Amino acid sequence: MNSHKWGFWSKFTIVLLIVLVIAGVAMTKLTQYVQGLSKQVVLDDDGYRVEIKTFDSSVGQLLDRYEITLGPGDEITPSLEEALQDDTEIKITRAMEVSVAADGHKQVLHVTDGTVRGVLEKANVRLREHDIISYPLNQQVKPFDRIEVTRTMPVSVVADGHEEVLHVVGGTVQDILAEANVSLREQDIINCPLSRQVKPNDSIKVTRIDEEMETETEAIPYKVVTRNNNSMNDGTTKLVQEGQQGELERKTLITYHDGVEINRELVSEKVTVKPQNRIIEKGTIKRITTGRGDSVRYTKTRKMTATAYTANDTGMDGKGITASGRKVKPFYTIAAPPDIPLGTKVYIPELVEYWAKRGVSISGIFRVEDRGGAIKGNKIDIYMEDKSMTSSWGRRKVTIYILK
Repeated sequence: MNSHKWGFWSKFTIVLLIVLVIAGVAMTKLTQYVQGLSKQVVLDDDGYRVEIKTFDSSVGQLLDRYEITLGPGDEITPSLEEALQDDTEIKITRAMEVSVAADGHKQVLHVTDGTVRGVLEKANVRLREHDIISYPLNQQVKPFDRIEVTRTMPVSVVADGHEEVLHVVGGTVQDILAEANVSLREQDIINCPLSRQVKPNDSIKVTRIDEEMETETEAIPYKVVTRNNNSMNDGTTKLVQEGQQGELERKTLITYHDGVEINRELVSEKVTVKPQNRIIEKGTIKRITTGRGDSVRYTKTRKMTATAYTANDTGMDGKGITASGRKVKPFYTIAAPPDIPLGTKVYIPELVEYWAKRGVSISGIFRVEDRGGAIKGNKIDIYMEDKSMTSSWGRRKVTIYILK
């Protein structure tokens, strides 16, 4: 019986060992099979790397298994539909949020990398030459960067003979002048108010106002003063005082607009040196030489018409008594109008010449002693001895010198 029991357990042990061996071999084969179905992959999630053994067949299944989600703009390689292979490397590049503000609009973009210029291109923002950007165009963007594009407008400033075009965001006229380094003086003129906000293509013009006080001197000519000297003969002169020019100072305010003279205003005039008159005295004693060479004084001359009469003419009494009561005398008595007083002596050169041609020398001095009804105005009547003489004389123009 004991040998029978031992034989049973011996067989059982052998069978068990065989089963265990077969099971071990099967397990080894199964393990090898299972291991043949799994894949060894590498997952790089924005720089965080991990090795994973997986039975998943695609990239998407793997991400779902590990609850890995993709955000807006995130990039993954290979694609979610790509089948997994052993040693597949999955790379996820996470996008960063960047905002772009331009032309009154704001956009939020999700990008994985790039420069400011690239982001603006993605946002379809077209840059102009003088735009102001909040970051350098070649700078790499960072998460939550706010890229602002500020548009400028052209404004011209004309001053001091130059024109400068500025591209500005805005501001007042005064701000633009300060940016252009144009200083204003109190008297300068500007074509628009300093406080006004500028607009595109504005032209700001500054007109420089300058003033200059000009001082000029002008000679004042002296006057020539002639005065009578009753102790000097007529026709003679004497210099009493030499003349000297004076001086006039004139001040004129000249106004210039941008260097061009536009106005002159007389401010003052004053005599700084008074002129000195040139004084000349002239003689008033008038003299004439008679037919016999005597120098006599006269007061004035008078142009007259001279006729002749005799003592026997109509209106005479034949005795030759004149209106003065004197008896007529040849070469001496004349009748004159009432404005020449009786007794006035006159010199008549034409009578001296007349008688000289006839061989008679007379002094030419006559005396007003008579009147006549026809003797008026500028008429005189000369007494002669007979009719032949009066007829020869007739009517002539003469100059009488009224003697003093």
